[in-house]
Amino acid sequence: MRKLLLLLVLALLVGALAVWVLQFGSGYVLLSFAEFTIEMSAWTGLLIYVAATVLLFWLLLTWRWIMGAGGFRSWWRNRRSARNQNQTAEGLLLFAGDDWQEAAKLLSQSADKSSMPVVNLLFAARAAADNEQFDQARQILQRLKTAYPKSSFMADKALAETYLLQEQPEEALKILQGVYAENPRDKALLRLLTDAHYLSHDWAAVQKMLRDLKRFHAVSEQDLASLEQDVYCNLLDSLVVEGSGSVSEKQAQLEDIWYLIPRKQQRDPLIIASYAASLGRVQLVEKQQALVTKALNRQWHPLLVTQFGELESANPEKQLMVAEKWFGQHSEDADLLLALGRICQRLQFWGKAKDYLTAAVKLRPSVQASIYLAAVLEKVGDRQASAEVYKQGLLSALKSEQE
Repeated sequence: MRKLLLLLVLALLVGALAVWVLQFGSGYVLLSFAEFTIEMSAWTGLLIYVAATVLLFWLLLTWRWIMGAGGFRSWWRNRRSARNQNQTAEGLLLFAGDDWQEAAKLLSQSADKSSMPVVNLLFAARAAADNEQFDQARQILQRLKTAYPKSSFMADKALAETYLLQEQPEEALKILQGVYAENPRDKALLRLLTDAHYLSHDWAAVQKMLRDLKRFHAVSEQDLASLEQDVYCNLLDSLVVEGSGSVSEKQAQLEDIWYLIPRKQQRDPLIIASYAASLGRVQLVEKQQALVTKALNRQWHPLLVTQFGELESANPEKQLMVAEKWFGQHSEDADLLLALGRICQRLQFWGKAKDYLTAAVKLRPSVQASIYLAAVLEKVGDRQASAEVYKQGLLSALKSEQE
């Protein structure tokens, strides 16, 4: 409101000044050029001068706008940006369509002009790696680190991933361990570190990663459960088989591993089977039998049934009694029939062994059951039947191989 009042007062003053000046005369302007002569009042000349000056400024400003950021230059820049974005989009579509060679080429070439150069180079490197052009992928990632230092962390993760795809976990670990201290919460980094340790068969290191994977939700619950099962099974096997030292030292190592496993996983049948097998290898057969028996009473599992039948028990009669008790509830279980046949075979109960193994072969033909049955038939003197069973077992093996 004040500005408007000021402008109004100023306009009145200018008008009053103009009227006062006009009282002294209007004057005139004379322009002569060759044969042409133009005469006008001074005020008309002044008005033409002001109008021409305003028009000239307007033309200059218009030209500046056309050639500047708001006009032709902006149009050209937007057009070039749209073309580069189209190239990026086309490259990403090629990547999604598994045309990795063309995707790597297009994304890499358009990176410098793209509005998302880091995205271009990351996907170009991944496309090259997926196409098994690992050297090209590493060159692209090195280019990314040099041109965009702030993206070094992403480039390092991608570089480690290329080594993992190439099955070189040692090289990947050198990179990942260098950046882990600064980024211990990064989910992708945790997964890559876990994969690198897994490929290196460093089960102790993978086991240490489980807590962070769970804490930061780096993998789904289903994948974490599967990984835990796999790690603890391999950990139980590797420390017993590959470890050095006396039997008592191995027994102590095995117990340390078992108590390291969370209680929930100690009820997993596959982990129990690995632990039981390790107990057998360190000569703790009685503990092995008690563990498998308790586990089967709680949860029936074919792997544990097979393992129970393979036990070289110090008291096979008791072992047979336990298995026959289960037979009342699982009479149609081929694994249990095979286990009963093997126990009876060790006890030299040839009649029972023959019956159980024959039922197992009828219920589910297998090479292993046929071999055991043929051996029992040979023991009881039926060589012709034994030869026939061996033949059937061989045919079964050939059929399985062909399938």
